[in-house]
Amino acid sequence: MLKHSLKAALAAGAMLCAGCQAEGPDEAPAAAGRDPISDRGEMGVTSRRQSQALGSVTPQTVDARKSVVLTETAILANFTLSGVLNQLAAQNGGTGLNSTQLFRQLWDTQTPSPGQADLQPGAHCTDSGNLLNGFPNGCRPQEGAQAVPTSLTNIGSYSAIGIYNRFDLAPTSGADCGEYRVVFGKTGGGGGRNFIIFEAALPNPRPDLGIDGCRPVQSFWRDLSTKTLANRAIAVRDFYFTGLPGFSPVIHINNYGFNPAGIGQVRVNMFINGPWMLKEFKIQRQCPGGVCTLKFAPVTVKANPAGRLFNPASTHALAPSFRAHFITQVEELAVNNVNTFNYSVPDQFNAAQSDAQSFGVEDDYAAQFGSGASTFRNDIQAELTRLGSPLTPNQIVARAQALSCGGCHDRSSGGAMGGGISFPNSASFVHSTESTQTGPEGTRFVVSSALANTFIPFRKQVMEDFLNADHPLTPVSRFDLSGSATDGRFGYWVERRGTGVVMKASLDSGGESVLAFNRPDPIAVATDGVNVYWTEAAGSILKVSVNGGAVSTLATGLTGLGGIATDGTSLFVTQGGSILSLPVAGGAPTTLVSGRPGVTGLLTVDGTHLFWQEGNDVQRMPKGGGALGVFTSRPSITGLASDGVRLWVAENLNPGNVLAFPLAGGAPVATFAAAFSINSISAGGGHVVWTENRNPGVVMAKVK
Repeated sequence: MLKHSLKAALAAGAMLCAGCQAEGPDEAPAAAGRDPISDRGEMGVTSRRQSQALGSVTPQTVDARKSVVLTETAILANFTLSGVLNQLAAQNGGTGLNSTQLFRQLWDTQTPSPGQADLQPGAHCTDSGNLLNGFPNGCRPQEGAQAVPTSLTNIGSYSAIGIYNRFDLAPTSGADCGEYRVVFGKTGGGGGRNFIIFEAALPNPRPDLGIDGCRPVQSFWRDLSTKTLANRAIAVRDFYFTGLPGFSPVIHINNYGFNPAGIGQVRVNMFINGPWMLKEFKIQRQCPGGVCTLKFAPVTVKANPAGRLFNPASTHALAPSFRAHFITQVEELAVNNVNTFNYSVPDQFNAAQSDAQSFGVEDDYAAQFGSGASTFRNDIQAELTRLGSPLTPNQIVARAQALSCGGCHDRSSGGAMGGGISFPNSASFVHSTESTQTGPEGTRFVVSSALANTFIPFRKQVMEDFLNADHPLTPVSRFDLSGSATDGRFGYWVERRGTGVVMKASLDSGGESVLAFNRPDPIAVATDGVNVYWTEAAGSILKVSVNGGAVSTLATGLTGLGGIATDGTSLFVTQGGSILSLPVAGGAPTTLVSGRPGVTGLLTVDGTHLFWQEGNDVQRMPKGGGALGVFTSRPSITGLASDGVRLWVAENLNPGNVLAFPLAGGAPVATFAAAFSINSISAGGGHVVWTENRNPGVVMAKVK
């Protein structure tokens, strides 16, 4: 079942390089993080659609160019490189390097030691004999020249050219909420091209909800699709620099590698002079003598094993263990989908840099692997044979190369991947370009055809699948769940016990809150979006504002009360074998139906009709009274809800179902949300809400 698979913890097994660790009294503690990844993560390579096997009648959709990637100049004008680095410097307490020095220190890493005097101590390309992680780390003097205070290319030479929602990189466990990126391109300050990509891994403040703790973030991105350009620009700026309620700002020192899991990074794509080269950095916070300084620390490029390890003749000490590991990854690489073939690369094998341009060099995996006979080739073929895959060892290596930085950025463009698929084309070494075009809402920066036609549509689908999946509003922690209601913004429920409660939680963000507490035996609940109404076993009907506050009593002395429903004008309740109505403001009840001993207490109302359960039958009657008849018959009914278009019926089978019947009658048009111990259902706005009283239980929701 989907919600259980989303909560499954995934083994990390990652090895974080020493360069990621902070030093001094403020160092981030070590912790097991997710596997080091580059541009493919669990939400993007785990098929939610297969595990879901359910549908929505009216699914949520988004505009990919408003909710997945933003390149409009009117939005990006709010993002300057100095603004980003100023915020990071301020989060360090305003001590140590300022924003201009941070920019220069990033590029000072590409010069030989000792570098610029005012930026020390810092890492340089000549450290450890021009090695990082034991592999070559070449100097880049043209890019490194930006560290000189008088350089023509400076912090003001860069412009934001793209903002990216990378929820597809989130682990399915919800350990974090994926990456939220800002790409800066050099648009002035002399010749050559150069790029800086800030790739923040956003923490999940509700890990108790698993990946659904990230729902407010994707709800935010969803809502951008319906905002004007001006409002979208303000919202995105605030998301990055201020943060959503309960979430850190995207632009925060802790989100670029300075965290226990070592996730998040800053990458550069360099071509002030050739060849095109990509490198990666983490933010460190060092506090010698109690004065903390931020630094960009060079680290390995992820999913980029050193090319020599693919060479069957390599005598490198790590070659045998890499080959053995690679065989375990063939199955994932053989997945015949250009968006989802993938593999894990433990960091001990990753290189210090990735050349996107030169062929026949170390980073050319295909050239390193060659075409001759070898034990490595035989082992890959044996695994492909075991899998029944028609792919060849060379095609498997080609897929690994496509997932490297250099492969994705150019080396693999248009390359055959086997199985009838080819890797899509970059825009000549980049995917986010400095070129502009006229878009539907004005000038915007151009993205590669790979992004526009392959990767962005897929990421849009991942996002929509998540938004439309059933999801918990609470952790599996609630007891004595008895009834539910929804107004399309919140889910409401009661917990039936001697000291019961009336509760609510946001459909987008979860986070339960108490509307009324210490209530004696509450039974069922309803809402009209203004107030929440409920019945209690002692014979009372009560209400409270949806925002909380004083509880009001609407009726008392009605022994045998059960279910409750409202159409916003009247309340409808069951009392023994009768159904009563009264105004939402309270007053004497009117009997609509009586003498029905099979009434169970389950009822719902829409604009025209009442529906209620009698045994296995669902009865229907005009809500003002009149002729009644059987609408449908189902076994094990535990919940009814009408939204004026469909009747939603919950069945507590093993597993249970939620069925949607057209009000004109006939077979249900949707079946979803396999569940256990389901004991109520409600429908309102765009959502269905139900409770699973499993002791502890959970309140669930799904887009209709």
